[in-house]
Amino acid sequence: MRRFIAILAAAATFVLTLASCGGSDGSTSGSSSPAVSNSPTTTSSPSWPKPTNAALPKAMVDQLQAQLTSYIAEKKLVGVTASVVTRDGMWAGAAGVDGAGKTLSPDSAMVIASTTKTFTAAEILLLSAQGKINLDAPVTDYVSLPFDAQGATVRQLATMTSGFPDLPEATIRPKVSADLTKEWKCTDVVALVDPKAARKGSLGGAAAYNGLNYYVLGMVIEKVTSKPLADAIRTDLLVPAGVTRVWTQTGDKPEKPSAPLAMPVDDTTNPVVDATSGYLPSAAAATSSCAGAGMAADAPSLARWGYLLYGGYVIDNSLVKTMTTPNPMGGDNSYGFGTMIDSDNGDPLWGHAGNYTQYTSILLVWPKTSTVVSVLVPMTGGTDNDVRGDLAFQLKQTATASN
Repeated sequence: MRRFIAILAAAATFVLTLASCGGSDGSTSGSSSPAVSNSPTTTSSPSWPKPTNAALPKAMVDQLQAQLTSYIAEKKLVGVTASVVTRDGMWAGAAGVDGAGKTLSPDSAMVIASTTKTFTAAEILLLSAQGKINLDAPVTDYVSLPFDAQGATVRQLATMTSGFPDLPEATIRPKVSADLTKEWKCTDVVALVDPKAARKGSLGGAAAYNGLNYYVLGMVIEKVTSKPLADAIRTDLLVPAGVTRVWTQTGDKPEKPSAPLAMPVDDTTNPVVDATSGYLPSAAAATSSCAGAGMAADAPSLARWGYLLYGGYVIDNSLVKTMTTPNPMGGDNSYGFGTMIDSDNGDPLWGHAGNYTQYTSILLVWPKTSTVVSVLVPMTGGTDNDVRGDLAFQLKQTATASN
């Protein structure tokens, strides 16, 4: 358990940069991940029972809520929201306030940072299954890049094995802070990459976490669908899944249905908050995070997404297997396809963490018990990049204590 929390915290170090939240034989095609058919598929039988809106037992709910309250006091957080979804029922709770001192509620919307990558990866796999993307084709078959992609394939981007250059936070954060009203595109961020910058990992090798991969994948999605990223994800994923309180903040503000917006504790060096924008935390911060870290959600919607996605209700189970197959060469988080992978006492543990634009998030999935936990915090993870994995484990243990 502690090993996975440590891994997620380490991953958040990479998530802090836009080039993150990626040895190699030098080949320019292929991947260590399993192949995915590029022909249309039908959704296979889901792995888990359909999610229910039934409430968990009152004694359990009281304990879960007490854990939130004691946690923010212990960790000196302003506030937190969280949700648990199991095959038997669900719970969502909140404690404390946001960065503006507003009392949090379970449906408070926050940026989910790099947990956005689970949505982007699912969209790429869905488009592949529909024959619109060849995962093993060079990504430059779809989009142009301002640096040498060295033949990296779409699959290699999604699995963090592209060996792409780094894009440090120090490059982008001051530009975002300088004009919080600017609405960025994925291409605007990718254009900032220095072609001579040091590369993360090597082509086709061990996973080297680099969020730049997912900014480029956002460009691919818009190219092949001829739609803005927000429209593609809503049409292909959110509406079919019945998940309405998730927003892709590239033109999709968290306002329909109405969402209480939870602003974060702002950065004093490079402020990112503009509470008048309708975006979280501002137009510039939200849109510049693009397909790598820009989505927003409330905790119960994020947990429900995790249950539906990894349970086989959103994409075919064969595609879920692709998402959750670790890189056999290892590397950062044994990264799969948009999924951080580990084990909990020998049982599979999947999910993603995020720490960017002054928010932290974590989505953890225990497939053996079909249990999903989400945690959202309107604060940065700080110097230790804490993404609150310990709280997620506490909540899971309480929710499954009788199993």
